[in-house]
Amino acid sequence: MKLVTDRGWSWTPAQWEMLLALGPGFGAFDENGLLGTTLVTPYAEMQAISGVLVGSWAERRGIAGALISNVLDTGPSVLYATAMGEPLYERLGFHPVGRALAYHGEIAGVAAGVTRPATSGDLSAVVEMDRAASGFTREAFWAHVFGSSSVYTPYIADDGFVCTRRMGETLVIGPLVAPNVTAACEIIVDVAAGAGPSRVDVSDPEVASFLSGRGYEVRGGCALMVHGVDDVGGDRARYFAPASLALG
Repeated sequence: MKLVTDRGWSWTPAQWEMLLALGPGFGAFDENGLLGTTLVTPYAEMQAISGVLVGSWAERRGIAGALISNVLDTGPSVLYATAMGEPLYERLGFHPVGRALAYHGEIAGVAAGVTRPATSGDLSAVVEMDRAASGFTREAFWAHVFGSSSVYTPYIADDGFVCTRRMGETLVIGPLVAPNVTAACEIIVDVAAGAGPSRVDVSDPEVASFLSGRGYEVRGGCALMVHGVDDVGGDRARYFAPASLALG
């Protein structure tokens, strides 16, 4: 958390705990303590890399590159890169396959009722819909989502689902799987209406246009990058928001 504060990240202890429960974390150290971190979340198809964080007092020493190189020999990898990090990842052999922009806004009114809270009986269906759309088989993640200590709240919709979580006062929406753009927009409105400030990481231009029309504004974005494969899998036309930028 000292590194988080130093770099102005918004990650919480609960997020770190979840990611460390889902996969290994690695640190770079010297005699004074922790200098940098990286986290790996393994899926059957590839691994998601996240938490690449180096203290300002240790920058320009090749620590981030060393941390990432340490985990690349275990198989294909995927990550979301900031504009600052993208050149480093390209040097390490990653290439971009997409981009997500962070849309922030607020929707007034009452939910339309196109979703309902998910129950344990929905777990297997959600795992399969997620695998088909995202290309990732991630039972451990979904076991966490449906568990008692989850930071996520899952909802079911027709031929789709969505999860929300709180990051401070902001409601973060994702992952979001829907059969088409219209359904995706309806789901966003359903969970965001009356919930205060919300954020959706969006790559689909039609959903982006819809959110812009509702007063949402872009506050940053990240490139989706892969290593060791040509592209991510799944039917990405149905995958409208990632589980998080850490999880793909």
